[in-house]
Amino acid sequence: MRAQTPFAYSPPPVAALGDEARIFLKAARMWVMLARSNRSPRPALAALLGPAAARFSLLMDIAVSAWPDAFTTFPPCACTLSPDEHSLLTLLALAEVEQDTEFHSWFADLLPQADRQRLWSAACRLMAERIGVGL
Repeated sequence: MRAQTPFAYSPPPVAALGDEARIFLKAARMWVMLARSNRSPRPALAALLGPAAARFSLLMDIAVSAWPDAFTTFPPCACTLSPDEHSLLTLLALAEVEQDTEFHSWFADLLPQADRQRLWSAACRLMAERIGVGL
């Protein structure tokens, strides 16, 4: 019998995500794929995210520069989330409901305070624009 650790990562299936999370997942995978091929992801994201595309691109710029390792996404057809994709979607879900304490707890071991604050601010602005508040 194998011992199970409480911190083992079990990727959630994409099928279990809500519509908004799936859109952000598709946008993140598209952003990484285009950025790695030295193409600007912003034009492609405009059709997917509308006016929030620029804020999403800024969020991804901040995330990939702050991340301790290369930001990992799975291929567009993957049925599960990478740990980094899961963290990104968690960030966006927490920003949508303004749960900054939970955000800082989730990311405390991953990013220094200054990077966390920049990422949190960008995520809050993105989610505010996405839901129509427009900061």
